[in-house]
Amino acid sequence: MAEETKAKRPRLLCSDSEKSPAVRARLHYQSEVPGKRVGRYINTEDRGELADEHDVREVKIGSARDLSPQPTLDAKCFELRSCPTAVKSFKDDEEIQRVYYPEMEDLVKQASGAETALVFDHTVRDTGATSLNVEMGGTAAAVVRVHTDYSDRSGPERVKTLAASGGYTGLKLTDEQKDDILSREFCFINVWRNIKEEPVQSKPLAVLDPQTLCEPDFIPYEMQYAERKGENYALRYRDQHKWYYYPLMQKDECLLFKTWESRKDRPRYCFHTAFEDSDASTDPPPPPRNSIEVRVLCIMPKKEETRL
Repeated sequence: MAEETKAKRPRLLCSDSEKSPAVRARLHYQSEVPGKRVGRYINTEDRGELADEHDVREVKIGSARDLSPQPTLDAKCFELRSCPTAVKSFKDDEEIQRVYYPEMEDLVKQASGAETALVFDHTVRDTGATSLNVEMGGTAAAVVRVHTDYSDRSGPERVKTLAASGGYTGLKLTDEQKDDILSREFCFINVWRNIKEEPVQSKPLAVLDPQTLCEPDFIPYEMQYAERKGENYALRYRDQHKWYYYPLMQKDECLLFKTWESRKDRPRYCFHTAFEDSDASTDPPPPPRNSIEVRVLCIMPKKEETRL
């Protein structure tokens, strides 16, 4: 009997009024290696103390466009907003800092209720690139590992490093600003945008519903540089996880997601990853995805003192 072949589902270009079907994808969760810490070495020698082994699992990823009510930063740690940009070239770092940073700071303040929003770096990505670590002005590959950008240790530590050494774009906090921020509630928000005229069809971004998380599944993930150590969270697989994405994101759309939050009365972490639709047609191959993400430090208003 002839072997049955599995039909590939064609890529979907749907109108706003149509429902988007869920897709299947193989996501890279984290495995732990006995006797080693989890993480990787970046531009420094491998001393054999870290291991980065993945646990690849096939999951269903639903369309966040079809959720009702629509997700918000406070409810789900992610939110989609329409926000056209005046940037002409995302290859021009000077224009990005001069034009795009203020646009994103205004957007994040509106969405989060922050008193102050400070963009401290950005990354331009291309799914055709191969390196995750590039110098300013370069193009990085998409990250295909389930993670969130900061841990409970590295979130506050990032504020301290922005005062000690600054960000690579020139933002440097004073000691007074650092102490003020650490005395308040604050969070980090990423803003992710497609920077091509056609919608995203290759390696879109998936976000995890934080209400399906269990904190014992968080795994501290070290990033060991020659001069410093960073840390974020990787994640163990759990079949209760609910994943979503925004199909065919347009250039005027921005996905905001919280990568760390100091307030403990709401969801605090948005685990995320790039992914490939397991059933999508690859003939012809989809156009590469080009995107930009900015990282924003959001400082909340001071709490009013209770008067007796």
